Amino acid sequence: MTAAISCQKDNNNPLLQREIPTEAAVSAAATSVTVTTEAALKTAIANAAPGDIITISGTIRLTSTLQCLKSGTSSAKINFTGGTLDCSGISSGWGVKVNGSYWNITNMVIKNAPDCGLVFQYGGYNYVYNVTTSGNGDSGLQIYNESHDNNISYCKSNDNYDAANNGENADGFACKLSAGKNNKFDHCTANHNSDDGWDLYGQPYTVTITNCTATNNGFGGNGDGNGFKLGSSGQNVPHTVTNCTSSYNLASGYDGNGNTGHITTTGSTGTGNGKTLFYRIY
Repeated sequence: MTAAISCQKDNNNPLLQREIPTEAAVSAAATSVTVTTEAALKTAIANAAPGDIITISGTIRLTSTLQCLKSGTSSAKINFTGGTLDCSGISSGWGVKVNGSYWNITNMVIKNAPDCGLVFQYGGYNYVYNVTTSGNGDSGLQIYNESHDNNISYCKSNDNYDAANNGENADGFACKLSAGKNNKFDHCTANHNSDDGWDLYGQPYTVTITNCTATNNGFGGNGDGNGFKLGSSGQNVPHTVTNCTSSYNLASGYDGNGNTGHITTTGSTGTGNGKTLFYRIY
């Protein structure tokens, strides 16, 4: 079947084009593409240029990891939006991997990956808005391996469960294992994930979490079940958690997990956690 693609390009007056700045010219020449098949999507992602808009229509079933390797610019990001990515056709690995910088990823569902749903591995300055990651075989959304300056806003992550480990590793949101600086979460919700709502294990730089909610995490037999796990033993990292709510998690609402850094939990509350609300918070 032929891949369904619709493209639209701006045609500017050449005389006017000579008078505008280079980055603005790139943005003005950007392409808008709507895709309905995996082949069309992967072609658009592979050819993405600064300012492009790539829109998913409906549901696309992936059979291998979608790799976002190109980069936009600070004034002309690559825009990836809409629809649902059903990753159940992937035999192993992540659903979506972002190694590039300056992406806007918005208004999307990423589900059923055999491993993590959406991973930021390298690069930075990415913005994620209104993305739901659910039913994945590890964490819903993960930032690690030097990825920096990512802003995750108004996102949801739920029902992620790693069956191979009886729920030991699948968090709602994970910023861990040597992620870079200036990663932020705002107005996000982690509900009913098998391990923790948020996991900052092994994260060497401050993570800022504001207005976020963690509920009912730890349903896996081996899951820790903290709403917010804020570091790990041997670390001294001052994470910031502001105006958050953590309730009905298997273990603690907020757990420093051995991190001796001064963790700020201003305005953060919760109820009904199986262990306690604040544990090992210095």
